[in-house]
Amino acid sequence: MDGLTQIIRVTGREYYKHIVSMVMISLIMVTVLSPSFFLIKLPFSLVYVMIVMGPLLVGAAWAVQQLLLDRSTSVIKSFFQGVKKYFLPSIGYSLFLSFFVLIIAASWWHYHQVGGTFAFALACFQTYFCGMVFLSQIYTVPLLVKFEYSLKDSIFTSVKLLVKNPLYTILSFFQILSVFALLILTVVGLFIIFPALATLFNNIVTSTVIATEENIDSWETANI
Repeated sequence: MDGLTQIIRVTGREYYKHIVSMVMISLIMVTVLSPSFFLIKLPFSLVYVMIVMGPLLVGAAWAVQQLLLDRSTSVIKSFFQGVKKYFLPSIGYSLFLSFFVLIIAASWWHYHQVGGTFAFALACFQTYFCGMVFLSQIYTVPLLVKFEYSLKDSIFTSVKLLVKNPLYTILSFFQILSVFALLILTVVGLFIIFPALATLFNNIVTSTVIATEENIDSWETANI
């Protein structure tokens, strides 16, 4: 399995190679999400984000994959082709993730209402549990879009990959989290760089893990 240092190099190289298209992907995602920040009031803005997040993730994943395959097509067209192609699974994925977001919200709302050590401990435990669920889904979108698994198989396979490669998965997660922390200081960079960069990094990490699982000698072959 390629080390994270190598994966970061490959990610940087591919991002620079397609930098204009990558920025465009980020801008599409930010534009679609922008009503939740400026036009829609709470709690409806959260509902909006939870609904559109799945289609945005698959659209970005599809567009990035087309770039890696060097297919000459409009990145905007590719993005919305991905959304259309995986619309129903992406909505299902949004609902799946939203369920655990609601668990966290309900737990802390309950603690805020009743207080007490038990309610606090329960909220902490459920937050930890849901956090692990989110971590276990790090491979789901690439499995769905790139490797053409069903949504159900993508979700369960992602969990299995976490169990088989816990340290690698956690380090990958913290790697992209560290990039997020750096870019958040620039504000603009967070919006125009991070979404596509995270999608590309996730694509390459998943390819590496799958290649290892299938005993494929060449990563480049698996990435195509």
